[in-house]
Order: sequence, then C-alpha cells, then structure tokens
Amino acid sequence: MLNVGSQVGRTVRSRKVKLDGVQKAHASRVVRRGAEGDWLFSPAGTEVVGSDGSVSMQPADGVQLFPTLALPESGGRFVAWCWATAPEPPSDHWLSPWISVDVAAARDEPFSFLDLELDLWVSADDAGIVDVDELDAAEADGLIDVAAAQVARDAADELHRALCPGYQEAFDGLGWRLLAEVRGRPADEP
Repeated sequence: MLNVGSQVGRTVRSRKVKLDGVQKAHASRVVRRGAEGDWLFSPAGTEVVGSDGSVSMQPADGVQLFPTLALPESGGRFVAWCWATAPEPPSDHWLSPWISVDVAAARDEPFSFLDLELDLWVSADDAGIVDVDELDAAEADGLIDVAAAQVARDAADELHRALCPGYQEAFDGLGWRLLAEVRGRPADEP
C-alpha cells in the first residue's frame, strides 16, 4: 500500500499477509506509478509461494493496484486485481475478465498488505462480497478488533457500491488499459 521506491519496469515481490500470519508472495513487475497508486503486472503461470510451504500458479494475466489513499467514506483500504480470461480456467469465474478485491490494512513493507478476510469480485455477469464468515471467525478469535472489523465491512460495502455499476470503468478503466497494453492487445480486449 505504500507508494515508495517503485520504478516502472522493476521486478518486486507482492505479499499478502493473513490475520493468522500466513503469507503468500509472488513476483510482479511495476507497470505504472500514479497518483492513484502503483500498478503491478504478473503473467499467468506466476508461482505464488506460501509461508506454509504451499505453491500455486496464478491462472491468468493480471494487474494489481496498490492504492495510495484510503477509501473516502469508510477510511478502509484495499488491493485490487484486474484479471484477463484464464488460458486454462480453474473455475467459471476465470472464463471472462473480472476484478477481485482484498479489503486490507496497510503494512510498512512496500507492495505488502494485511488481508482483512473480506473479498469482493465483480464481472460482467455478477458481483459479490465473500468470506464474511472468515472475518466473523477472525473477530471471534481475537485476530481483529471490533472497530477494525467494522471498517473492513464498511469498506467492502463501499467498494461493492462503487464497482458494481460498471466494472469495466473501475479505476477509470486504467487497470484494463494497462493489462491490454502489457499483453500487447487492443485497449478494448483485456
């Protein structure tokens, strides 16, 4: 979430830290720095390595946004992905371009965020907020306090309202344009 030290073209590590401390990281390339934040690209097949020893492969090309500012209403934070269609879709939502969002808290490490469990997804066909049960369980287990959990819920609602009316225009369409550019495709074909 910090916008420090990034240079366009540089390879960096993007890190997601769960409330229980488990981490997942993958290599990305900085493709843009702007007032809105930093955009990173990683291609389909990128290895995602977990601190628990797990290894998975990213199913599709994607650009990841680490926003500079908190959300205006809730004060919450997030990290978002604009995803291309997966070459070998592991599930139905990978059959067409879509956006995934992690409701998050900032960390002091560049390109790193604390995942507050709530996730959003939005595509041409549908949208939703998922993992509400995971946030509830984390709150019950004392991994997140009541106030922070409420900010996460409010942020998820705010993002859902903002993204649903036209996901192709999300983030002023910049994510889709960057994804198309990096992939060498026309701007209307992420």
